[in-house]
Amino acid sequence: MTALGSQRFLVTVDTEEEFDWGSPFSREGYGTRHLAALPKFQELCDHYGIKPCYLVDYPIMEDPLGVELMSDYVHSHRAEIGVQLHPWVNPPFEETLSHHNSYACNLPPELERAKLTTLFNTIVQRTGTTPDAYRAGRYGAGPHTADILVDLGLTIDTSVRARFDYSEQGGPDYTHHPVNPYWIRKGSLLELPLTTVFSGAMRSAGNVVFGEWFGSQLARSVLARSSMLERIALTPEGIPLAKALEGIDLAIEERIPIINLSFHSPSLAVGYTPYVRTEEQLQEFYAWFSGVFQHLHDRGVRPTTMAEIKSASQFPWLG
Repeated sequence: MTALGSQRFLVTVDTEEEFDWGSPFSREGYGTRHLAALPKFQELCDHYGIKPCYLVDYPIMEDPLGVELMSDYVHSHRAEIGVQLHPWVNPPFEETLSHHNSYACNLPPELERAKLTTLFNTIVQRTGTTPDAYRAGRYGAGPHTADILVDLGLTIDTSVRARFDYSEQGGPDYTHHPVNPYWIRKGSLLELPLTTVFSGAMRSAGNVVFGEWFGSQLARSVLARSSMLERIALTPEGIPLAKALEGIDLAIEERIPIINLSFHSPSLAVGYTPYVRTEEQLQEFYAWFSGVFQHLHDRGVRPTTMAEIKSASQFPWLG
């Protein structure tokens, strides 16, 4: 199926500070207390033989526990470290704080470069490892991002949330981007999109129907309830386990070479994201992972890593 031998899956974690998702962006008032909950998730991954990729941002590298955990996981070969840029908490601080500027792609190119370079060098210096992968915070990659990543030596970008549109918020539109991996710079920078599938009778025309004909939440809810069309992102945040298992089966059917699962690290503790407000929801969160990991195992889809993808000698699905 691929240079990796078969369909594989990857676990990517937006490893970031806690902040109020409903408040204006701020350079102060955030926390990193949820890091104490990270070992439990890592132990679950260890149990299933999974090496997650922690895409860390600057506040995580300012926290001694964050540096300790990331360094330990990578040097004990239990996980990988990648890069995630939240511009509003990442120096240098030259831009006006705003919703628009929370997307790194909206910054002047030289400032996006300066922030990314600062973060990359900080990760290397404090953990003793050189990351291979990048995800723009809020999925905010833009026309200058690829050049910066290539210059830093990063070989994989995973900023694209295929089949999602953030343009009304000032961000990118990924509605028609491929869900399969593809070259951004042939031979030097690979795009590894987050996995989202369509289900329902109209799934073959999902992008057009979901993104262009029925753009309102109400219309999309009607489509889902009628089993005509539903978008399933492979994340525990807002996607029930049963839907995720359906989505995995569809991804296998579609022969997506690498199924890219993702979530935000503050969801591993109670009270930091809209998805985990109670202990019961946290238990459901972990039940999601256990169910998904077991289902992937049962379907014969094995885990992979950024390093393994990078070292694959060829990518036949890319052409």
